[in-house]
Amino acid sequence: MPQSDAGKDAREPEPALASMARYTGFGLQLAASVGLFLAVGWWVDGKLGTVPLLTILGALGGGAAGSYSLYAHLVKYRDSEGPRV
Repeated sequence: MPQSDAGKDAREPEPALASMARYTGFGLQLAASVGLFLAVGWWVDGKLGTVPLLTILGALGGGAAGSYSLYAHLVKYRDSEGPRV
């Protein structure tokens, strides 16, 4: 029996609240990774006595990790569900 392809191409738009929640979660994940890496760098700086060095490296590392995670989520979301109109 032939099946209809009408349901495959037609996508319902995502509700605004669900979309806002998704992107807010992405932003919070970015902020949390920067904060976590910064806190670990600050703690290790206190133990080793290298006060600004590891704190700065932790903040940069957290920013890089968070940015990569954000990019990966957005590309995966775009590729899996297609562009929204």
